[in-house]
Order: sequence, then C-alpha cells, then structure tokens
Amino acid sequence: MSPVLRVTAVDRDATPPGVPHRVSLGLAELVVAARLAGDVPLPVGADGGPVGGDRMSDRLAGTPQGKARELVARELARADDEGPDGGRASLAAQGLLDDAGELEPGVTVALQTLAGGPLSMVLDVAAVRRAGEVRLRSWFGARPELVAQLSTGAALDFELAWYDPRLWVPQLTRAVTVEPWVPEPAPLMLPDYVSLPSELLAGSDKAHRERRTDLLEPMVAAHLGAVRMGELRQVRPADSEETLALLRTLGGACRGRLRLLTTRRDRAERPAVSAWLLFDDGWHELRPGRGATSVLRRRDARDLGLFTLPLVEGLTEDPAVEGGS
Repeated sequence: MSPVLRVTAVDRDATPPGVPHRVSLGLAELVVAARLAGDVPLPVGADGGPVGGDRMSDRLAGTPQGKARELVARELARADDEGPDGGRASLAAQGLLDDAGELEPGVTVALQTLAGGPLSMVLDVAAVRRAGEVRLRSWFGARPELVAQLSTGAALDFELAWYDPRLWVPQLTRAVTVEPWVPEPAPLMLPDYVSLPSELLAGSDKAHRERRTDLLEPMVAAHLGAVRMGELRQVRPADSEETLALLRTLGGACRGRLRLLTTRRDRAERPAVSAWLLFDDGWHELRPGRGATSVLRRRDARDLGLFTLPLVEGLTEDPAVEGGS
C-alpha cells in the first residue's frame, strides 16, 4: 500500500521567488535524509529494485557492472553507519541536522513534495560528447507553492533543489540547456518545421541502425511528395534531394535527446510525454502529427518550461496527497 504523505505548510518568505535552495547529497546522505523525512520513498532504485524504474548501478558511466554494484553497496552501507563516516554524520557536517538530530525543515518538505506532490515529472537528457554520452535525470514533485527537484548524472551524486513555482520556467530551462557538440564538418541545419510519414521516419531510423543507408533512396522515392518542410508559414513539399538530406541528418547527426514524462498522481489521467531531439542547430520537438505522420519543430530550451507551466500553476489541490514516487 502506498504511504500517505502529508506535506506541511511552507512560509513563502522562507523560499524567496528569486533564490532556489540547493543542497548536494551523496547516495548515503540522500537515503538517510529520506528516512528522517518520514521514510519517504525515493525515485532511485538504490537497492537494484524496481523503485522509480532506475537502478543506480546502471547509471555509473564507464564503470564495470560489478564495480558499480560495489560502489552502490558501499554507499548504502554508509547510510546505515552511525559513526563519523556515515551518512548521518555527513548531513550534520553540512548543517542539515539540528542539535536534536532532526532534518532541516526545508529538506524534509522538499523530499515529501518530491515523493507525494500531486504533479510528478521525470526528465531524461542525454547529449553526445567526444568522450562519450553525458546524461542527466531529474525527478520533480510539485504542489501549490513549492516545486522540488532531485537531479543526478552518471554518478552517485545528487542535487536536491526546492523553489517557488514562479521559478519553474528558468529552472527547467537550466536543466535542458545543452550546447551540442558540433564536430567537423560545418554544422547541419534542419528546417524550422518538418512533417513526414511516421513509416518513413521509422524505416530511416532502422536503416541507419542496421547500416543499410543504401535503402534510403528507394524509401524517399516511395514517399515522394509526402514530406513537407520550411518555416511555419511557408511550408512546402520537399523534393527527393531535400528529403534524402533530411533523412541522413535525422539518422546520422542527432547529438542528443530529452524525454519529459508528466503524471498527475491525484487524477486518473494518462501520463503525458514530450520528446525532443538535439542537432547541431539546437533542439527540435518530435511529436505525432495528423494522420500517420510525425512532426519536427524547432524549439528553444525555454519552451519546455513554458509549455508545462500551466500544469504547475494549476495545482490548487489539498496538499495532503496519497501516493509514492
């Protein structure tokens, strides 16, 4: 049975609109803080279980699986260590525990909001760099007057932040602002708007994955006239050369991607998913179009926050929320 989390009231003056609160926590400190906050569930599967669908050992980039499990086990042992090297002592050293051993109220409310706020979001960002893939995962919980955010990369370090909902747009923009790594030759540019048959997009993706790009030309010929591109108010059918160049760019020049999953815990609604692709010229939203088509739209990093702002601003429910992460 999911625990019932009652989020206590927060003084808005304690969280000024222009100053997000941030604390850096290792896995051990995060686990101890969650226990002290009322045994709230964490979105990371620190024990390798299904919690949040995210196994910490799988996120340790460049670390052999056996070594990764050892690192996670070591951190969990620190969470249970009551000595000077344990997670509790580390929290105290950061000033996050009072003299009675109670967790700092802001951290407590942030963790409770993360686990039980009526609005939940999970953001995954991945970007290609010369040394490999850079990854970021952020979990959000939101309720009236407060947003909590827990973020991590490919390591065992976390940032816990909490802030006024009026800061939602700049804070989400901060998370998704990625400068694409642009190798030689010159950067490739995509049109502001592209509409193409979903079958063609899927076929092109498969051809690139299987290194059968020789199949692209017959695919283009079979869908001639079905691809449209240009600026929003000047969309036109693409010719065969333009369509072929588009497919080659989509299949061979993607520098990263993001996915934002949005869920209302207090309503029986289907989760909403936003998916963007990163190219040399920035972010492009990928979404279903009319009929069996897919649409690519050029986006600014700020747009993701603007599109989801009404969800954050629309939270007026009672802060007593049933549910976990």
